[in-house]
Order: sequence, then C-alpha cells, then structure tokens
Amino acid sequence: MTPQDDATLLRKALTACLQALDDSDHQAARHLADRAGTLAATLGTLARANAVLLTGMVEQAVGDTETAAGRYAEAADLAGRHLAEPDGIQLFLHARLELAALHRSRGRYRQAEQILHDALATSGASEPDPMDLAMLHNELGMVSKYSGSFDQAAACYRTALTLLESVLPEGDPGLATIYHNIGGLAHARGDYAAAEEPARRAVTIREHALGPNHPAVADDRAALAPILLGLGRIEEAGHLLHDALAVFERTHGTAHPDYAIALGNLAAVTHQLGRHQTAETLYQRALHTLEQALGPDHPDLAPILANLAELHRTLGNPDHAHTLDARARAILTATVRPDHPTLTTLTRR
Repeated sequence: MTPQDDATLLRKALTACLQALDDSDHQAARHLADRAGTLAATLGTLARANAVLLTGMVEQAVGDTETAAGRYAEAADLAGRHLAEPDGIQLFLHARLELAALHRSRGRYRQAEQILHDALATSGASEPDPMDLAMLHNELGMVSKYSGSFDQAAACYRTALTLLESVLPEGDPGLATIYHNIGGLAHARGDYAAAEEPARRAVTIREHALGPNHPAVADDRAALAPILLGLGRIEEAGHLLHDALAVFERTHGTAHPDYAIALGNLAAVTHQLGRHQTAETLYQRALHTLEQALGPDHPDLAPILANLAELHRTLGNPDHAHTLDARARAILTATVRPDHPTLTTLTRR
C-alpha cells in the first residue's frame, strides 16, 4: 500500500470518526480514532497532529477531560512546527480552540482566555482562514461573557459576526451561533429587550437549516426562554423549556449539563408562577445533576444556588438562603471578575 493510499484511508477514518461523534457513537469513534492514529504514524507531523486532535475530541466526548487536554496540547505542539503552512496554522488554531473551549466548559476562564489571546497573537503572523479566526473570536467572546468582561465579549462577537458574514451565505447555521451568543450577552447584562431579537434569529435560522427537533435548535430555544422570562412572558418561556428538555433527554440523557441548566430555568419559571414546592424540587434536581456532571465548584451552579436562595427567602428560611448565597458567592469569587452582575448581587444581599 502506498503513502497516498494511507493518506486516503486516514481522511476517511477522520471523517467517519467525526460523524460517529456527531451521532454520539463513542465506541465507533474511539475505534476510528485509533485507526487514524495507526495510519498517521508514517505520514508525517501534520497527519499525526490531526489524529491526536481527533483522539482528544473522543476523550472529551467520553468524559476524560484531563486526557483530552493533553491530546489538544500535543496536537498544537505538532502543528506548531508548521505554522507557515495553511494546514499547519489551521490545525494549530483548531487545537488551541478545543483546549480553550475545554477549559471554559470546566469553569477555568482565566486559562481559556490566555490560550485564546496567545492563539490570536500567533495567527497574526500568518493568513488563517476567516472561519478559524471567527471561531477564535467567538470562543473568546464566550469566555469573556462568562467571566464578566462584557465589553470584550461584545467586541469579540462583532468581529466574529463580520468574519462569518464575509464567507457564509445569509441563513447559514454558523451565523446562528453568533446570534445565539449576542443574545446571551445582552441577557447577562440584564437587557432582555435587546437580547430577544438575536436570540429569536438564532432559533429561526437553525430551525430552518436543521429542523425543529435538532439538539442545536433545542439549545437556542433553551437560551431564548430565560430572556422571555425576564420580559415577563412566562408561559412562552415555559413552553420553550419543556420542548428543549424533551430533546435534551432524548439526545443527551437527563445527566447532561444542558439538561440540568434548562431544568434550572424551568424551576425559575415555576418559581415565578408561585408554585414554590415544585420549583424547589426542580432547583434541587438541577443542582444535583450539575454537581455530578461538573463538580461542586463549577460557576454554572451559582445562578441555581442564587435562585434557590431567593426561593427560601420567600418560604421564610433566611438562614438556609444565606448559606446558599454564601456558597454561590464563594464559587464566583474564584472564577469571575469582581464586578460580575451575579456576584455583585450576591455581595449586596
């Protein structure tokens, strides 16, 4: 078999592995990633970088985030030897993007931000694909939003949207990602009126492209719901969350963080409707699921803890409310900027 044959088989293995990951067939994905690694061993540094990057994605999908981080770092190191080549800079940026996104998902915002700034600085010495640059700016926008650097997040999203609009047709689902995030940033700032239009645009674009029952559409609906809740449209918010939860349960299961966060938002809807006991049950379920999935100190727990504390004040349990607030405050103090709105609110209570 010639090297050209091996290269063809490698491309097929990489493509099939990505499809298996999309289908959540982790056993097949691992087998294909191992196959890709074997084929890449004799095809040079960039081929190995591709296979190692894919292995990291598989490890992350099965929950081994420490191994995944190591694979992403290794892939970036291999690709970094070829930054003058288009394939080299593309692989390098992809590996750094995956590593930053992994840190973000674990609440390690400072590490993620540094990785992204370094990657963007490296990209300035070459001519990367606009899509790669857009994804880096989008990821930096997400990290900045979570940490409370809202102005930086807004600038990143504007840059990402401009880059994507230069290469994608109108209505492409890639644009929906940026609109989703722009809406999420306005929501984080408490500007629900400004948040609604981009959040709805994300739902419309993605639903048209992928169909109403796709997990990405459910994610968009779940993000729109708390915006509507903030606008006082409680019934519509509840419908969106019930629809999203049904999709998440079918595709991810009830132990997934996306399911838990949507459940926490449904608890907030139930809370506003005055169904306090049901709301408490939903808050507790969401909190337990997130603790199991992300650990006890992840910043995604803080909003649920804060909302549960507010519920206990309503129920006449101020001491328990204080304990919940203190836990949320401690989590956020370690991970976000001091002027983050949620942390500021908790400090004032």
